[in-house]
Amino acid sequence: MKSLLSISFLGLVLITTSLPASAGQVTGKRGSTASGTGAVVPNSQGGYVGTGNGTVMGVNGGSANGQFKFKTNGQGSGSYNGSGTATTKNGNTYTGTTNGSASYNQTSGYSGQNTTTVNGNAYSTTTGNGTTSVTTPSGSRSFTNPRK
Repeated sequence: MKSLLSISFLGLVLITTSLPASAGQVTGKRGSTASGTGAVVPNSQGGYVGTGNGTVMGVNGGSANGQFKFKTNGQGSGSYNGSGTATTKNGNTYTGTTNGSASYNQTSGYSGQNTTTVNGNAYSTTTGNGTTSVTTPSGSRSFTNPRK
């Protein structure tokens, strides 16, 4: 189910970035539907602000909906957040949120953090200085990128 929620968030990102200030709806071959609205506008920092929301209705009774926002500053930094709910055809409901930020510069490279919570279980990642730390309800682990 986590993957369904992730797909919903991914869909919202695609809707947000591909439908500037517009709305759309598609229907699948077997009758499932997806609809959403989104807008991306320039901001005063030289970056962009985007928002989007969407709904997916499965042909067998499952559904998902959510919303997403992001902001970039035109200087290599950005932040985002979103939330959504997915319901299976059996009536199981999964609610999630995600938020994070990232930046890149030529001196220090990439750094970023994300926290995604699904039904109260938090999953987070932090990346900086060549190391990525991942924390899940089962524990934490760090990975170091090999230097060339």
